[in-house]
Amino acid sequence: MPRRGGWRLPSAICQLASFMVCDLCSCIVDDADAGRAKGGFMMRRLLVGDPDRAARAVTDAKDVSRSVWVWDLPTRLFHWFLVGAVLVALITELIAPAWWLSWHVAAGYTIAALLLFRLVWGLFGSGYSRLASFSYRPRQVVDYLRQLLKLRPPHYIGHNPAGAAMIFALFAVLTGLVVTGFIVQGGQEKQGPFAGVAGFAFGNNVRGIHNFLAYLLMAMVAAHVAGVLADGRLHKSSIIRAMITGWKRVPAHLSVQASRPPRILAAVVVLAALFVPAVGALILLARMPPLGVPAMIPDQVWAKECGACHYAFHPSLLPRASWAALMADLHDHFGEDASLPPAAAAEVAAFLQAYAAEGWDTKAARLLSNVAPTDPLRITAAPFWIRRHRRIAPAIFAAPTVKAKSNCVACHRDADSGRFDAQAIVLPDPAPSGASP
Repeated sequence: MPRRGGWRLPSAICQLASFMVCDLCSCIVDDADAGRAKGGFMMRRLLVGDPDRAARAVTDAKDVSRSVWVWDLPTRLFHWFLVGAVLVALITELIAPAWWLSWHVAAGYTIAALLLFRLVWGLFGSGYSRLASFSYRPRQVVDYLRQLLKLRPPHYIGHNPAGAAMIFALFAVLTGLVVTGFIVQGGQEKQGPFAGVAGFAFGNNVRGIHNFLAYLLMAMVAAHVAGVLADGRLHKSSIIRAMITGWKRVPAHLSVQASRPPRILAAVVVLAALFVPAVGALILLARMPPLGVPAMIPDQVWAKECGACHYAFHPSLLPRASWAALMADLHDHFGEDASLPPAAAAEVAAFLQAYAAEGWDTKAARLLSNVAPTDPLRITAAPFWIRRHRRIAPAIFAAPTVKAKSNCVACHRDADSGRFDAQAIVLPDPAPSGASP
């Protein structure tokens, strides 16, 4: 009997109490009659004692485990390369500046190649790497989740049903991200294999899907990591360590499936049969001229007269109405007299009208054509320009090599082409010439 002032239960009864809690939790999901019977039986065992159950508890706590070979090297390399590629893609999209786009694209292509490899290796790899080894029916997944809620999930040597479902879901989301990424790259950026077939409006709409899938992926990754940690806690084995070494500790009573060596030659042949045509098709598509990017022939009078005072703005940066209004009032050109001879003014006006924003499908043309209602002639007053440059420090615009917000070519190396690719951005040193950085 416990003494007044402190409860000191024997260790065996403590173990029995823990088992009773687990069993009573299982009663909640069982039918009422079975639940009442089981609960009553457990209460009787707690009151009268159950030495056999206590002995079994001690034995279970000291259950012999062993290490088994689960994940082959290609599967482990795939996993960690995929982790790295996903991290790079997320960082370059959410944290890094726009001119890191090349890294984001490279991560996307890497993910696409890894997914293709895993599909093939899932057919020809070793035992637990094959897709068939963790293809469970929905009922099995639901049953496993029920046991997980009771904190008594069965032990699996390979992927458990919940983990397998998450893996297939991750593969589906990653595939969606790759496909939508190709479309966004082609439609919005006019780069990559879809640049010749995807318009800006289509790419801009798909961008919303791409962003949604990215946030969904982050939530799924968090759930996946939580599941891995919970599995390791419940089963006293580290899946992370197993994915590094290939060896996993499992209870000795679990049977290991018969060794199934990988079919390396078949995997190489099938992978080459899929990879080579896919790469060839992407290269051929990438050689197509970008949709909505006309081959502009610069006008000499425009380049000479406009470039004499400031950077000669690309015609695609303003709509026709803005260019017409600007050319009609050159004697008051932003406070200065920029009048031209009639013939020269007519030639420049015709050139600007021919290559105004309406004739281009680039991001700059489409978004900058939405001019500021109160200042429709000033490119730097457009809502998109302001939003795009909001994080640029004023010291950059004041740098000796920039001097003004309107000097596009100081930071955009491809400004003369009208593309304004993110990868072509190079911010100058804001420090004065000769000063220490």
